[in-house]
Amino acid sequence: MNALYFIAFWACQLLSTVLFKYGGIYPKYHWHAFIVGNTILLTASWFLIQLFRYFPQPIVIALCSGGTFVTVQFGMALYFKQSLSWVQIVGLFFIVTGIVITAYGTTGSLSLSKD
Repeated sequence: MNALYFIAFWACQLLSTVLFKYGGIYPKYHWHAFIVGNTILLTASWFLIQLFRYFPQPIVIALCSGGTFVTVQFGMALYFKQSLSWVQIVGLFFIVTGIVITAYGTTGSLSLSKD
């Protein structure tokens, strides 16, 4: 159940970023995207608080910041049909590797359930 907080957090980040992109592309919807996107980010903040309740800080920071970056990069590329170069994909691989090292290095094992 607690792992769902990570998924919900990343989904909120991706959805708000898509809205911000639309607000940038279509100036007519700038304020709409700004307000709705930031409302979604408030929800993401609630999920972040829940994550801090259940997981050590290094795991939350690694998975939330790194995971958001990876999720948004892939999600935006897929949604807006923009390809990633091989260098960008290699960079994302290194980010994922860093996330895994940080998550496992904190406790010796990664457990997504409450102790």
